Amino acid sequence: MDLGLRGKVAIVTGASKGIGRAIAEEFAAEGVHLALCARGQALLQEVAAALQRQHDVQVLPVAADLSTLAGVQTLVRQTVQRFGGVDILVNNAGAIRAGSLLGKPDAEWHEDWALKVFGYVRLMREVFPVLQARGGGRIINIIGGAGRQPNPGYLAGGGANAALMNITKALADEGGPQNILVNAINPGPIRTERWDGLMARLAAERGQTPQEVEAAWLRDNPLRRPGEPREVAALAVFLASPRASYINGAIIPVDGGATRCI
Repeated sequence: MDLGLRGKVAIVTGASKGIGRAIAEEFAAEGVHLALCARGQALLQEVAAALQRQHDVQVLPVAADLSTLAGVQTLVRQTVQRFGGVDILVNNAGAIRAGSLLGKPDAEWHEDWALKVFGYVRLMREVFPVLQARGGGRIINIIGGAGRQPNPGYLAGGGANAALMNITKALADEGGPQNILVNAINPGPIRTERWDGLMARLAAERGQTPQEVEAAWLRDNPLRRPGEPREVAALAVFLASPRASYINGAIIPVDGGATRCI
């Protein structure tokens, strides 16, 4: 299906692996030119080269630390210099570490929120005027279901996700009249390197196999399996397309039905 995105320009953060890489691949397959950002330069350049070769699109790899304002500004500046503007922003960088109120040190809160919360906010702030100049565009925030499903062992992550959902809804109100549509995706358990690492760590702690830990974790998931990155990517690309032109302020779970609220 042609989603009408050919020739558009998208920024995708956290793009060197996992969900971000899958989103970049789906955009490239639709003919979208890309600015890809991650901290690690070598893997990012490999991904960029592969996408250019496979899909005949222009791909700009930008290695930057998006927990800093300077890193955010570098990404947007280089993208605009290369492509003349931006049509789509996908905020995906940031994995907040687990921890309880008494168990998570102050420095981790600051480091994790600097990337996942302030990184998202700063990028939206830098890109918003560029989208205004384009006459509209899309912002898609990859957040996470913990913002709706509180967990005392994941306080920083749940709090950050709840904040980003609120910000997404509020910015959708501001952007809508300017044809800047702002939506969010809440992935559930997705089979990425991070997921596999979590299963391995819990298995070692509990004296179980990763397969046993995964089965227990997914017992209440109606689909009884983790999702695949491409299943999140498919929704992201649809939300960026003209076919989703009346979807604004939506926060959509991609979790197999695991979210237990309306």
